[in-house]
Amino acid sequence: MTQDILVEDFLTIFISSTLVLVFGGFYVGIYTAVKVKMLKKWTLPFGYLFWILTSYCLYLMGSLMHVNELTAKALVVAAIGLLLLPHAVYYMQDRVHEENEH
Repeated sequence: MTQDILVEDFLTIFISSTLVLVFGGFYVGIYTAVKVKMLKKWTLPFGYLFWILTSYCLYLMGSLMHVNELTAKALVVAAIGLLLLPHAVYYMQDRVHEENEH
């Protein structure tokens, strides 16, 4: 049985889904800027704070939309993927740069 989305929750769902994009962008941007040495390393915890905010907004959006169990698991995988993807990309880029430098 599916539950309807309440009209009064629409604005919160809209804002939280928008903040997923904004906070996720800040997380990836700060992480990237630290790795290419445009920002100091001490700013990296702020990037992780933005990831936490992104995850919370995903949770809030999912709970207000009454997502099913499979969709909830997909949102968790998306949050973890967002956390790990910049690490993987930087690692691969660093390895390629290291191999081509010699």
